[in-house]
Amino acid sequence: MMDSRNNENRAQAGQYLTFTLQGQAYGIAIATVCEINRMTRISPVPQVPDFVSGVMNLRGKVVPVVDLGRRFGFVAAAQTKETCIIVTEGSSGQVGNIVDSVSGVVDLSAQQIQPPPPIKNQGQISFVIGMGQTENCVVILVNTAEVLCQSELLDMKDIHAAIAAAGQLGEVA
Repeated sequence: MMDSRNNENRAQAGQYLTFTLQGQAYGIAIATVCEINRMTRISPVPQVPDFVSGVMNLRGKVVPVVDLGRRFGFVAAAQTKETCIIVTEGSSGQVGNIVDSVSGVVDLSAQQIQPPPPIKNQGQISFVIGMGQTENCVVILVNTAEVLCQSELLDMKDIHAAIAAAGQLGEVA
């Protein structure tokens, strides 16, 4: 079956930062990663989807924080010393992504990347852009810029501005 998505939403050969959620390996293009931070204070925001943990202050910039496990439909996981926030940059700005742990960087060739399997409600998982095959496991490749839909990002920008103006966020160094 042919994948109806265009090539912009398909994983390309290159380096991917790998992380785990509930024991499964995931990967995001290393070019989109700004930094990796330990868990920090996250200010909850009312009236947002349950997978949006809130916002954090990243050196004076208000950044939305998404619990990727909850976004992917998993039960909320307990935080450990390995839980961290991967800050990524997309067309809509920076987003913090809470993950169970960061594993490392893998270099995937085009031959190691397969399109995502056809799934009935493909629009709901448009952030899954491919399946990377390594010697040890399958790495689900995701585009974190697609995790929040455009309307959720627009709502978050309005909320960020209000919180930043009120000076309610502690700053991450």
